[in-house]
Amino acid sequence: MTLPKWIYIVQTVAKRGTTKLVVMRSGFDPLFFMPMSKSSKTEQIKLIVDQTLAGTPFELVLLEYRKEGSAWVLRLYIDHTEGVNLDHCAEVSHLVSGALDEADMMADAYTIEVSSPGVDRPLVELAHFQRFVGERVFVKLSRKTEGIKQVTGILRHVHGEEIEVESENDGQLHKLPLELVAKATLKPILEF
Repeated sequence: MTLPKWIYIVQTVAKRGTTKLVVMRSGFDPLFFMPMSKSSKTEQIKLIVDQTLAGTPFELVLLEYRKEGSAWVLRLYIDHTEGVNLDHCAEVSHLVSGALDEADMMADAYTIEVSSPGVDRPLVELAHFQRFVGERVFVKLSRKTEGIKQVTGILRHVHGEEIEVESENDGQLHKLPLELVAKATLKPILEF
């Protein structure tokens, strides 16, 4: 039987004219130490969050994981069948931080921020678009299609992987492939 080799992950640090190697992590499992891209790590975090919230009344609307200054921030935008309140945010924060700690996913220190998606709720999943048919939306595309790069109007239909938005500028119905949607949000008209 061949035992795995002990692996060191090192980083070169240059300081005041000297260079040294600093051991960042070490251990037996080579797969654990494979470099992970930010998007891959974000996908793994999302998977854990989705599994954690499955069977609860909470829906993960959007997850952002990014470095801000010297700190990592995990932002979760959640929805609840009765709306989101402070207790809901605290509960989700507790559930998710426990699950991430148990999965030993977060090598770096991080902050969790949990909030409602707000009135300009992001539309990310196909189900989000289906849920908000008939509502006013803003859609920005990754490239121009049907002569537009962005449109604000009423979300009229969702057909497979395509949405139809009636432009509030000219009343034209635009058929937009979801794969080209770079950003989409609700844009309710607020009356005070």
